[in-house]
Formats: sequence, C-alpha cells, structure tokens
Amino acid sequence: MESLLLGMPILLFFLLYYFYDALSIDPYFGVSVPFILSTNILIFHLPFFLIPYLMHRFMRDQDKGHFAINFLHVLLSIFLLFSLMFTYQVVQPASPQVGTPIFDFPENKLWMEATMATYIILCAQVILQLAFTLYALTVLFPGKQKTPIHSYSFQ
Repeated sequence: MESLLLGMPILLFFLLYYFYDALSIDPYFGVSVPFILSTNILIFHLPFFLIPYLMHRFMRDQDKGHFAINFLHVLLSIFLLFSLMFTYQVVQPASPQVGTPIFDFPENKLWMEATMATYIILCAQVILQLAFTLYALTVLFPGKQKTPIHSYSFQ
C-alpha cells in the first residue's frame, strides 16, 4: 500500500505527459495547457512523499504501527494529491489591456494559476505528512519506560 505514495505521482506525471495535447483547454492557446495542472506539482510530491514512504517501510519491517492509521495516511495523501490537481483556474494576464491587442503576443495569452484552494490543500498535505512522520518516529523510537525508584524508607 505504501508504494502508492511514490507510484501515484509518477503515474500521474506520465499520464499527463502522454495525454498533454488531449487535456488542453482551448486549441487557440499559445501553448497547450492541461486542464488540471502542470506536471511540476507532481514532481514536487515525489521527494515530499519519500520520507513518509520510508517511514511506512520501516514500520512494516519492524511490524510496528497501526494498520488503520497507515492505510488512512496513504488514502488521504493520494486524495489530497488528486484534489490538488483540480484547483487551478484559467486567468487573464495580470496587466490590464485597453482594447483588443493588434498582435497576439505570448503575454496576452491565458494561463493556469493556483487558487486559494491550491494553497490550502498544499498546507493540508504538509501538515498530514509532518503528522505522520512524527507518529512514525514515536512508534519506531518509543520513549524509555521509567522504572520506579525504590525509597529507602523502612516499613
């Protein structure tokens, strides 16, 4: 199950790369733009998922950790990755135009831009990965059990 943490970003990257032209919003754009997002965010997730993936592997090798927590972590990570892909929107250039441009320069083209939902989901992804990493570290390296110190009082 933990292999999905590394497998899904790679799979989505190659699917987007292969179907790049089919996923374009408008054939009149200067460059073809996928309707969900560029592949940069998928490349970003590979090293981002690497540490939780290794934590899953270490916990499985040592037979530690709760199966439900590990399963939910993988599902939530993949869900946030998929939901992030649908948060980009098509926007006009930032510079205001007065009238219709005579020549169609690249700066007049539409482009994809991240929305507030994109940043919220990215923050949720960071919090989820940090929380799971802390959970895995506490499971893999539990604290010492304190032994009671015997008192010297006479009974």
